[in-house]
Amino acid sequence: MNVTSEQNNAAGQIVELLATRIGQNRAIHPETVIAVVARLSGSFLLRSFNFELDKLEPGAIVLSAEANERTPDLLALLSTALTSRGIPLDTQKLGGDKSLRGEEPNLSFEASITSLQDGMLLIAQENNLDFEQAAQAATLATAFIVAECSRTIGAETALNVAVYGLIEGSKTVPPSFAPVQDVKKEMS
Repeated sequence: MNVTSEQNNAAGQIVELLATRIGQNRAIHPETVIAVVARLSGSFLLRSFNFELDKLEPGAIVLSAEANERTPDLLALLSTALTSRGIPLDTQKLGGDKSLRGEEPNLSFEASITSLQDGMLLIAQENNLDFEQAAQAATLATAFIVAECSRTIGAETALNVAVYGLIEGSKTVPPSFAPVQDVKKEMS
């Protein structure tokens, strides 16, 4: 996959959005920020499938062939981005076991998505990204956050949180976007 300059730009904007919306004086609970950005990435991927999500209850699980086929692409992008950053991983510490995911995030799925999706939508629009491209940009932002947090919680724990959040986002109905005028007002 070729990453565009617009996606790289959007990834930086997403990291800044995370710092301003979730951080307290730019200090952020590692598992929370990783889960939030990974969930956001998965959520935008889910939106790219053009399902009629507004007819479903936010938080409902959506099992789809599309998610099963496309989520591994985001996981591969995450892995490639971490490798390019020189983040070493102990494969013995990777996996879905809850004990390998550190502390629980401080925000629920819905609170995670609600706090950032509208800002992310504006970032995507400013950079002319569709939902799938925006998901990829959020995955790049996830890799940056994983790399930063790996010093605190370990690379494997950080990656486990990211993988779980990404999968969760790609299979969970997100809340609706706010009306456009509310989003622009909120971002100013």
